[in-house]
Amino acid sequence: MKKTIAVVILAVLILAVFPILLVPNVKASASEARVLSKSWYIASSSGTLASSAGDLVVVGELQNVGSSFIQNVTVSGTALDANGTTLATAQGFAFVFETPPGQKAPFVIDFPVSSASNPNWASSVASVTVTVLSVTDTAIVPYSGLNVPEQPFSFNNSGTYETGGTIINNGTETIGYIWVVTTFYNSAGTVVGLNFTDYVNTPNAPLLPGHPTRWIATPADNTLQLTNEISSFSYVIDSLPLGSSTPNQNTSTPKASSSPSQFPLLPIIVVVVIVVVAVVALMLLRKPKGTQSSQTPPPPPPPPPTA
Repeated sequence: MKKTIAVVILAVLILAVFPILLVPNVKASASEARVLSKSWYIASSSGTLASSAGDLVVVGELQNVGSSFIQNVTVSGTALDANGTTLATAQGFAFVFETPPGQKAPFVIDFPVSSASNPNWASSVASVTVTVLSVTDTAIVPYSGLNVPEQPFSFNNSGTYETGGTIINNGTETIGYIWVVTTFYNSAGTVVGLNFTDYVNTPNAPLLPGHPTRWIATPADNTLQLTNEISSFSYVIDSLPLGSSTPNQNTSTPKASSSPSQFPLLPIIVVVVIVVVAVVALMLLRKPKGTQSSQTPPPPPPPPPTA
């Protein structure tokens, strides 16, 4: 009887754990982000977005069209000539930290001038296609206590478009890191430039509740050429509370640290299965002590963790 019970327990637990093991630890569907607009230019020099002069730089904007918060969005671009012939391909990324449904974020793709045999290939580009490669869902909800009390200013200073403003911490948390991502548009609403600030606050000078801070942004790289095209802008304030780890930065772009919801389940499940098998094996190998009908069977092993 004891063997029968042990076998039943083992079978039930394996059947319960097996579907969990089959759940892949994958990124979210790329369809959660949609490209809204894009434009491109040839970089006159190396800079924030272009690795070297002559690079084809594509800037654009995408939107979270899903129902979850997203981060770590990567994009792929293909540069084509007037005949539709592929001149170069490259990958880029969006300036996304924790983007809620409906929110927009700029992206960039740098096509190195060395990516084709013809050093002047960028001047032959007639169109660029951009697709979303990957998206990661996150359970982290951004801090909503940072507000801009007045309309951000903008002006053309010595031929360079500049914008900025004051941020006030109207929440209850002390914020360790703050940075601002700005997207610039032409009169048609097409993205022509972007900017991501350095940290305007750090843990060495955190932003306390009720206190203000300021930011200033100009279009990265191609500022002089783009100044006459810019007619409007939008911005997103990103932050991390005091005590959080420094965001992992890629080309000075703030990125989200690992979410607690992304803690791997597979190692935990494997350990639980091993413990279960060991307990059941001991039950099977245990020698009976006579025919004591009142002997209490050992308690069943703990159930597997839920997904």
